[in-house]
Amino acid sequence: TDNIKTYGESLAQVLALVGAKPVPDSLGRVNKVELIPLEELGRPRIDVVCNCSGVFRDLFINQMNLLDRAIKMAAEADEPIEKNFVRKHALEQAEELNISLREASTRVFSNAAGSYSANVGLAIENGSNIDEQQLQEQ
Repeated sequence: TDNIKTYGESLAQVLALVGAKPVPDSLGRVNKVELIPLEELGRPRIDVVCNCSGVFRDLFINQMNLLDRAIKMAAEADEPIEKNFVRKHALEQAEELNISLREASTRVFSNAAGSYSANVGLAIENGSNIDEQQLQEQ
């Protein structure tokens, strides 16, 4: 995946947009993330959605969890919504869908385990009358 070729550049970009940073342990392994204070960040937190491939999901499940944790931390941060678009949008979705803030802040997605495509071929194979709208909803 591109994550291997770029040494995690895409992960760093997501963390930077959300306003979070990795926290290495004493051996240099990253098992935690923390939010960068808004004063230090100097800009609003940007809302992101990550759609990870099946290969990425299988190879980098821990990194997916770190991204999810960072985004949920941003959504739950007690910050003004004009400075935290993650929180703003998660609060709006929680109210609209009548779900918890934590659930509404889910932004990291992937195919189901064992799936490595968009499943369009499977939908075509199994459907007799599939129109373009139905394919888009897959």
